[in-house]
Amino acid sequence: MNATMPETRGRARGILRQARHLVAAAALSGIAMGGALAADMPEMTLKFGHPYNETHPLALGAQKFADIVKEKSGGKITVQVFPNSTIGSSRDLVEGIQIGVVDFALVPTTNVASFYSPLDIFYLPFLFRDKEHAYAVSDGPVGEKLYADMLEKTGIRTLAMYESGFRTITTRETKIEKPDDMKGIKFRVVNNPLNVATFKALGANPTPMALSEVFTGLQQGTVDGQDNPVGNVKAFGFDKVQDYITLSHHQWAGIMFLADDKMWKELPDDVKTLFKQTALETQDWERKEINAVEEKYLDEMEKGGMTVTRLTPQQAKAFQDAMEAVWDEYREKIGADLIESAVAAK
Repeated sequence: MNATMPETRGRARGILRQARHLVAAAALSGIAMGGALAADMPEMTLKFGHPYNETHPLALGAQKFADIVKEKSGGKITVQVFPNSTIGSSRDLVEGIQIGVVDFALVPTTNVASFYSPLDIFYLPFLFRDKEHAYAVSDGPVGEKLYADMLEKTGIRTLAMYESGFRTITTRETKIEKPDDMKGIKFRVVNNPLNVATFKALGANPTPMALSEVFTGLQQGTVDGQDNPVGNVKAFGFDKVQDYITLSHHQWAGIMFLADDKMWKELPDDVKTLFKQTALETQDWERKEINAVEEKYLDEMEKGGMTVTRLTPQQAKAFQDAMEAVWDEYREKIGADLIESAVAAK
């Protein structure tokens, strides 16, 4: 299902991406240095919601966006950031954008897929070979086509793609090394049919639950395990109520930076440029930050008593093989051509 990406291609993509964002930075510098432009910007206050703890790199990226916008607009544009699902769950935030009560939001692709199903491509289990492959899909032609179609059909604009990283499996009592270890365990999963199907294929008992409810669910034994990237496990304290974590890397968690298109259409061009380029600037910052802290978090978890399991290639293949039925089901639902384009993305 997966193939190793040549190192030279990865470097070439990185250079192209860096060049694109140098151009973005130059555009932002033009806005900042051109006093007349900043002076002409309208005064406005906008709402930015997300479900993440204030210390999470995703939350820090959202706040960084707000801070840069305030600075570059000469203090005229205030972006109020609401973390920790304080103005709604991931689903609530998407609905809020559609009805115009939320201006910006960070929402996992799997939650947005409930409103625009082709986004399930991002959560097709074991689709991505590595993070560079995921970036090639999210930042390249495949992603651009998806976002344009989603905008047309839902009125939701995509400005950037942050990330939580690859998802892991945590449990309270069972060390997970092979698919059979999952059988019968009650796992919290994202409320999306693809996530449910993935865990059913492994023999687990999937239970959809909002992210804000997971810690309590684990603490009270409503569920025995869950799957989330390392950053979420640490930021939400799941390591305090779980004894085992397996680095399964079964799905990549892209976090969409969304905007209300009705709000967007009313903005002056210079404000649109400021928002778009700042979203891309903070996207790159957040990705670097989340990747930098993952090993630190894992080290802290191990020192805190959590058992960390790193799958061998043979063990990982057993999990991949168990996903054949899921791929067969979603090849028709997502579209064979879209899957092929994502697999081939470079």
